[in-house]
Amino acid sequence: MLTISIYDGDVSALAHLCDIEGSVVPDDRPPFSVLEEALRVLEMCEERYSTPPLSGTGFTVFIGRKNGLEVTPLLRLDGYVRNEFASARVVGPGSCWDTERVYCSLDEDAVTIVRKMLEQSRLIGGK
Repeated sequence: MLTISIYDGDVSALAHLCDIEGSVVPDDRPPFSVLEEALRVLEMCEERYSTPPLSGTGFTVFIGRKNGLEVTPLLRLDGYVRNEFASARVVGPGSCWDTERVYCSLDEDAVTIVRKMLEQSRLIGGK
């Protein structure tokens, strides 16, 4: 099962916003990449639940794989929102890259903003 934990603030002072858990398995193709699966889990969450908005300009997202009570870290997104645009640096084992900037309105919640960044990354062939 995938776990997605969203924190408000920069790495030096994080405030926990929410945890999302879920998994998505395709029927007719190879397994999703971590980012593709995270995108689909966030889409399902966004349709069913509301989550808190970000309070500042910085946020951090941890994506991991849960097996029992143990979570194996897979990726970290270090994001920021400025002038109604959000982007993030994606950090994983042996890789680091930046997402494209995406528009976000001031009333959007944390899950919506992260989902938009992952969706844009998928459209442009993100890692």
